[in-house]
Amino acid sequence: MSYNCTQLNPDSNFERHVYHRDMFAHYLRWSHVLKRAKINLNILDFGSGSGNLLEVFYRNKFKCNEYLGLEYRKQTVKLANEKFKMIPWASFKQADLTKPEVFLPKKIGEWDYIISFEVIEHVGKKNIHKFLANAYRQMGPKTKFIISTPIYDPKVGAAENHIIDGVIGELTYKEMKSALEKAHFKIEEHYGTFASIKDYKKKMNDWQVKMFEHLQKYYDSNLVSVIMAPFFPEVSRNCLWVCSK
Repeated sequence: MSYNCTQLNPDSNFERHVYHRDMFAHYLRWSHVLKRAKINLNILDFGSGSGNLLEVFYRNKFKCNEYLGLEYRKQTVKLANEKFKMIPWASFKQADLTKPEVFLPKKIGEWDYIISFEVIEHVGKKNIHKFLANAYRQMGPKTKFIISTPIYDPKVGAAENHIIDGVIGELTYKEMKSALEKAHFKIEEHYGTFASIKDYKKKMNDWQVKMFEHLQKYYDSNLVSVIMAPFFPEVSRNCLWVCSK
């Protein structure tokens, strides 16, 4: 089984002055977690990549009790541990998130948040249930699981890097909702993170239309699509789900 190991690199995008809705959505997803965060939480980053979420915490003066990033690529883990070695409460560990042996029994139920942003679409469709089951296994009664992933739209098609061994790794809105429920998660909230304006424009009520028109006078369509998307998760191209046990 092969995995797709591409990852977002916000630094290179901004260096090239590339501003698009996917990029804005990433920053606003991170801000959503930062908004919820309180000092001295235990946070498990499920598919941490090179440490973007940790960097958001660190740059915004947020201190965890413990942050652990689990990442598939050994070299990425090595580099992340080196990059963030000045943070005593943070570490990264190599792990295949579809395999049960990655887990740390002493921490089961002790995590305040388990975060997984833009990861599940990369593990292969047949492994999605294993991935979710492993996240669920780490949760306690007060743990929140926050996950975001692209929502598959057959009219648009999947991103090339979300096709694993010839199989599309993205899920439709209904499939993702069903997958979370089958994994025994309780869905508390969900938000669109970016959406095509054409997909939600006809669904807006009167006050949303007024807000949309006002925002459009200042922002370009990339940012407007991100600002309005939380109202319309069912038709968004990407969705963030907040779950409990």
